[in-house]
Amino acid sequence: MITKSYLVDSVVIPVHANVKDNQILPYITPALDGLRASLPIELYTALDTLYAENVGAWSNPKHFLEDAKCTYPELGILKMWEAVQDNNKQTPSTSNDANWTELQLGTFLVGYVQPYLAHDVFYAYCVNSGVNITHQGLQQLSNETAQPVSGNNLQAFLNYWKNQRDIHRRRMFSYLEEKSNTLDGVEYTEVEASKKKSRFSIRGIGRITRQPDTSSWR
Repeated sequence: MITKSYLVDSVVIPVHANVKDNQILPYITPALDGLRASLPIELYTALDTLYAENVGAWSNPKHFLEDAKCTYPELGILKMWEAVQDNNKQTPSTSNDANWTELQLGTFLVGYVQPYLAHDVFYAYCVNSGVNITHQGLQQLSNETAQPVSGNNLQAFLNYWKNQRDIHRRRMFSYLEEKSNTLDGVEYTEVEASKKKSRFSIRGIGRITRQPDTSSWR
């Protein structure tokens, strides 16, 4: 549901086009696997089918035929719309219901799921970027003109992007809870509370994980 092109073009995360594919693509599959494990299968399948339609952004003065789909933001959220009738130069909005209707499944995809996936991929990439696996084991890559971020600065950076990822994950599930388990006719089971939690995290730099005292657990 996302590609490197989406990560670069969406501008929701600071990934640049010069990032090599083999450095970031390995983190897309785990993000999709995690999403598939979190969402009801019928909902994930519907999202995957809609994503395959490759719906583009609204443009003016493009002529849209009835049932044509496009994306356009409203109130700060990127939404997906479907044309109610043939129209030209008609901007999609909730108030323009004579020409457009919002597709909630599409809005969930482009306004919530894809931004979350982008942050999930980027956070995993941040933690592991610059690390190369060789015949000598793990090696940290660097060059003469770059200074690696380390210590408290690195921890602050990772904490910020972890928080952004978790915010988008909560927003994604909050949207589902508001829709009473139905999006555009797609019915799905309620997401279990345990599946809404973020599981991927790292220990703070320099911190020591202490084993709990189990002597009193009897």
